[in-house]
Amino acid sequence: MSVTELADRLPLSLSATSERLKRLIESGVIARFTAQVDPERLGRTIEAVIDVRFASGSYNPTLDFDRTEFFGVVDAVHLTGRFDLQLRVVARDVGELDRLLELLKEDLKAEETNTRLILRSLDGFPRPLPVMQADQLSDSA
Repeated sequence: MSVTELADRLPLSLSATSERLKRLIESGVIARFTAQVDPERLGRTIEAVIDVRFASGSYNPTLDFDRTEFFGVVDAVHLTGRFDLQLRVVARDVGELDRLLELLKEDLKAEETNTRLILRSLDGFPRPLPVMQADQLSDSA
């Protein structure tokens, strides 16, 4: 959204909104701006969540998911509990998803995986953090 659209949603002038946005970026509160890509338009019609567990002591927190073979991994988080990682992936078909699971087990030595297909995202998700009211915004940010 443009700064003008943001100012229209807040009880602030355009110049105050611009200045506040600049300070939020400079302070690191806003870490980055991103585009949301529709995987289906790229031919990636299968979305899944994969829980990954490694053998005790074999988990490497610096796994390289930038490799071409892991192109479909769109999110990765380190977890507490039974599994070490949770991956959100997009694939062209079941065969590509299967190859990804094989790579996790063979290349990365995953001891166990649990895969769930995403049927659909709920309306309104993912969503940004709620916009705070002007009186909640700190003048320092």
